[in-house]
Amino acid sequence: MHSRLSLALFVAASFAFVATSAVQAQTVVRFETTAGAFDMVLNPTNDARLQEHTDNMLQNVEAQIYRGSWINRAPEGFVLQMGGFFSHTWRPVHTIDSTSSVASFDPITGVPASTMGLSNTIGTVSLALSGNNPNSGSGSFFINLGSNANLDSQFTVFAAIPDMTIIDKIMSFDQVDIRDELGTGPDNPHFQDIPVDENNKQVIIHRTFVVTDSLLIANAIAGANSLMANSQGGAASQSLPLSGGAVPEPGTAFLLLVGTAALATRRPRR
Repeated sequence: MHSRLSLALFVAASFAFVATSAVQAQTVVRFETTAGAFDMVLNPTNDARLQEHTDNMLQNVEAQIYRGSWINRAPEGFVLQMGGFFSHTWRPVHTIDSTSSVASFDPITGVPASTMGLSNTIGTVSLALSGNNPNSGSGSFFINLGSNANLDSQFTVFAAIPDMTIIDKIMSFDQVDIRDELGTGPDNPHFQDIPVDENNKQVIIHRTFVVTDSLLIANAIAGANSLMANSQGGAASQSLPLSGGAVPEPGTAFLLLVGTAALATRRPRR
């Protein structure tokens, strides 16, 4: 009888461990782009406060809202932003006659990175916001290209890029500034630093999916763990000033303004 009870307790404990592990295990999402594929590890520190952010990204991925979206901002040393706009076809930037917003879900509650002992350091990922509202993040997100500790009080670090090879490749592309053609004004951060390849085409996301290969997952998580170790407790002193460097979610009024504008003359920035 004692042995049967011990066996039952062991089995129950094993199931509980598996269940707990399933809840806490980091999820890896792959982004396949026209410049190559990169992986994103969601909730790399297994913080329960990031569950809503994880669920939001997984919902976005499952709904394929990022398919056809393109990188609309990439100021060197600051952030690489995407997930705000999409195009129905992949074509030269100056031939796209309109911009369309990504159909994202309802905004989620923000959790400042500083409250979790994290920082917006290189390779970490945060949701873009609408204005200064911390509870307005949804679809648009940015990958930190440098040490942006000044963003920690507003923007939630919810993911990490364990291998920045493709990100670095994208940053090596020429960039175009089409704000004048869109009439958005010189202070609007959107469309100021758009990376374009040798054919003058934007970097577009073909598809996103959850990685299931155990070896790829293990390697990605190991890379993310190493990266997040450098994100604990604040960042170094190379951050850019927040003024002029905010990372907003595209707003409704702005989208209506540019929805019918033409994306015209190519202006390389490198």
